[in-house]
Amino acid sequence: MPAISLCMIVRDEEKSIAKCLTSVKEIANEIIVVDTGSNDDTKKIATSFGAKVIDFDWNGSFADARNASIEAAKGDWVLFLDADEYLDIATHEALRKAVTHGDVEGYYIPIVNFFGNEQQPEQCKELLFRLFRNRREYRFRGIIHEQVLNSILEKDRNAKIDIAHDVTIYHYGYLDSQIREKDKINRNLKILEQQIKDFPEDRYVQYQYGLDLYRAERYGESIEMLKKSLAGLKPGGSAGMYYPKLIRLLIMAHYQAHRYEEAIEYVKYGVSLYPDYADLYHYGGLCSYELRDYGTGFEYFKRATALGEQPYIYGSYPGVRGFRSYFYLGKICEEFERAEEALGHYLAAFRANPSFHIALAQIIRILVKGEEKKDIRIALANLCDCCTADANFLVGGMLFNERCYEIAGEYFEAAVERGLKTAEFDIWRAMCFVQQDKYTEALQLLDQYINDREQQVKVMVTKTILFWFQDDVFNVRGITDSLIQLGLDEDFLAIVRLLRSEDIGLVNIRADSSELFFDILLRAMDHGNVKKVDGILAKMQEEWIKMSACRLMQMYLRYNQLDEAERYGRICLDTTPDDFDVLVCMGEIKTKKAEFWEAAEYYRAAASLAPYRPKAYINLLKVYDELSLEALKNAAEKHPDIELFKTMLAQEAARQ
Repeated sequence: MPAISLCMIVRDEEKSIAKCLTSVKEIANEIIVVDTGSNDDTKKIATSFGAKVIDFDWNGSFADARNASIEAAKGDWVLFLDADEYLDIATHEALRKAVTHGDVEGYYIPIVNFFGNEQQPEQCKELLFRLFRNRREYRFRGIIHEQVLNSILEKDRNAKIDIAHDVTIYHYGYLDSQIREKDKINRNLKILEQQIKDFPEDRYVQYQYGLDLYRAERYGESIEMLKKSLAGLKPGGSAGMYYPKLIRLLIMAHYQAHRYEEAIEYVKYGVSLYPDYADLYHYGGLCSYELRDYGTGFEYFKRATALGEQPYIYGSYPGVRGFRSYFYLGKICEEFERAEEALGHYLAAFRANPSFHIALAQIIRILVKGEEKKDIRIALANLCDCCTADANFLVGGMLFNERCYEIAGEYFEAAVERGLKTAEFDIWRAMCFVQQDKYTEALQLLDQYINDREQQVKVMVTKTILFWFQDDVFNVRGITDSLIQLGLDEDFLAIVRLLRSEDIGLVNIRADSSELFFDILLRAMDHGNVKKVDGILAKMQEEWIKMSACRLMQMYLRYNQLDEAERYGRICLDTTPDDFDVLVCMGEIKTKKAEFWEAAEYYRAAASLAPYRPKAYINLLKVYDELSLEALKNAAEKHPDIELFKTMLAQEAARQ
């Protein structure tokens, strides 16, 4: 059986190296570890696994360090790993089989990269050249992102290079915590800048430099470097293993730089070469979405979801064939007011990845807007297996944010039953009780934390709102006296004094302080205290009213207070007459008031202002339907003897 030498270069890897060496100790005939200057227990741990540890004076070249490791290797084959990688033990036998093939000089091995948040990492698969025969003439080149394959092909351009499909290496060096800890991006950029000077026409170096510029969010520089790399390459040949990823990276860099039209051109080029590459269609969809080209975007996303398993050579990102594309299909459907279809796509996204909570939030928003409470409960029970306290808390929080307090409270109570108990959580529960007039239960929760310094202000504000809802002036004054003594921000104190109904003249509040104020207003509206909201807004300065008119219009519209909604809408239009969202909102107000001709004028103005946005057209068509029906009813009433009008009216009733 051919012998395998594991060759590594390391520095300060005491947290990782044991996991790596454990994964290969049963298959590697020897372990060579080149240490470039560790100050921790890396060398000690490696020695405990029987490794031969070689000290290497770091000279700035990863290739030189790699070559020092393979020069010490005595095995027939060299397997090289980094300390933040490990071999899948279940694939040992496949690796043993691979090295028995006498006609193969080296192997690409599938690598599974973990990246993102360590608690919920995502995966990306790709192929990297990691296993080759141990021959003196095979040596690494490149001071960073070093490669050995070129030296093999230079020795024999017909050398057989294969893929060890059944072997798997896992790499977790792209996790956020690892990147922050090692500052890999800045380290790599410094080295690559030198390598670019030394090898200005090396396309692979240009690709790697463009990649790290992208990771550093220097998108314009990344685009220029990647374009240089692409210009000097052809899809096949030695660049074939990274050419698809180079095209995708160019698209991504253009997308991040908001250069969407240019990105689309690279999408078209990419799919002409790789028609089954899901990532290209997904990014084509993203760019089209940003360009408001919803039809094209929809087709791109649909194409992405229809494709099969992606070849390793693509290094396809997770979710582009599933939850990520389904999510945007839902967003596009919402642009066309197709809530039911949007819901279906969001459901598909959530089922494909239950950790993709943003899809669940969209589902809950649509359910709360369009369904009865009983139906919301049934839908969520079928959708979410909330068997843990955290799951119940998550769903409850989303319902709370949509101001569906009763059902949010039910999920919070389920979380309590499963052991969740924190001060912040109990205050959320108390807010739900307040909104349902369960004042005794709310006070019992809040009074537990009245002396908790971290939660004291939240507790006192919540109790103030509770008593304000009850018109209990005595208790409102008592609690707010204590709040005022805390010496808080002036805007906060102004809000407190408004709740006290003090005569303090007209009030202005900074934009960054208005969130608490709007939360109070919305909770009062939800509680049915419209007059309280009207009264408190009457005390606000004109400057604040103008600044907040759009939000006030939307708030009053949400609770069907149409006259007030229209009043604030007109204030908006006085200052920003060409605001698409305000015009559409005014159209909705007029539609609800059955003032269809005025509604049509607002929708037409919105459509003229932003012809690429479908919402105004869709609402305009609905208004025209209403006007048509109104005209038909008038015609049937004025001419009861004309059968045509009767027939048309009956047909319309049947269609409704």
